[in-house]
Amino acid sequence: MADDLKARLERISNKAMLLTELYVALRKEKEDADYRIEELNNIVNDQQKEIERLTQEVEYLKIATTIVPDRTQVENSRAILTKLVREIDKCILELKE
Repeated sequence: MADDLKARLERISNKAMLLTELYVALRKEKEDADYRIEELNNIVNDQQKEIERLTQEVEYLKIATTIVPDRTQVENSRAILTKLVREIDKCILELKE
């Protein structure tokens, strides 16, 4: 009976040591996972800030492109100005005569 009790105590002791080792390993994994989560959250925050910055830049570029005339508008404006200058020149010539 004493041998049986010793054997049981030995098995319980071995199981307790195994549980302790598993607990330590799981705790280490959890700490590693928590650290990784923190890193990833920092990355996400940085990327959100970058997205906000780029979104604002896109908005500014959209505004700038609506303000700046395109090539055809510039050519049309030049043609109109050239026509007006010719008419003014004609008027000046007529006034001189």
